[in-house]
Amino acid sequence: MWAARTRQLQAAHVSTSDRLWSTLPFLRPLATITADSLAGYGVDGEGGRVHDLLGTRCDPYVNRMLTGEDFDFHCHSNLTRAMLPHGLTEFDVHDVHDVFQCTGLNDEDRYFMKTCPAQRGDHFEFVAEIDLLCALSTCPGGDLSVPLWGPDARDPIDVCRPLGVQVYRPAPEVVRGWRRRRPARAGCRRPPCARVRSRRRPAPRV
Repeated sequence: MWAARTRQLQAAHVSTSDRLWSTLPFLRPLATITADSLAGYGVDGEGGRVHDLLGTRCDPYVNRMLTGEDFDFHCHSNLTRAMLPHGLTEFDVHDVHDVFQCTGLNDEDRYFMKTCPAQRGDHFEFVAEIDLLCALSTCPGGDLSVPLWGPDARDPIDVCRPLGVQVYRPAPEVVRGWRRRRPARAGCRRPPCARVRSRRRPAPRV
């Protein structure tokens, strides 16, 4: 998934009818959002919106850089562990979509996160446009209602709650006539990856 292009084509916080887009050179829709129980959340008093594409996953590398400590249960670590059984590695962990996370930009154009408004029973549904391998990580910060930095910071384990996943096969009449989009490259006469001949300057005659 390509978060930056999805932000440009759809929005920085996505909801029903928005699509998630792939990277180049294919640039194809990966999934279309079909239901969102928080679609009416809108913009809160602090400018927060849900289903974030502004931020990214937490990871042990930036954690060590900021704190000098090692912690291996970040979203990046969890996603990597989920993908290993499928023959993939850490290098295959792409951009992420922070479902339910409430975020925004403040008056100084700085990214912020706030307490997640999702409650038990809220859901986010999408239809896969192609075959997808989806990995899931519950935020190690839980619902972000507990300070993670500063003098009041504490272990947020009590606000970390499980997420459920259900996979459905659509009824045949629903997808009748629908065709899977083939992974065709964008049309251009001279793709940037084409072979470029070396242009050596002729040696000067003496």
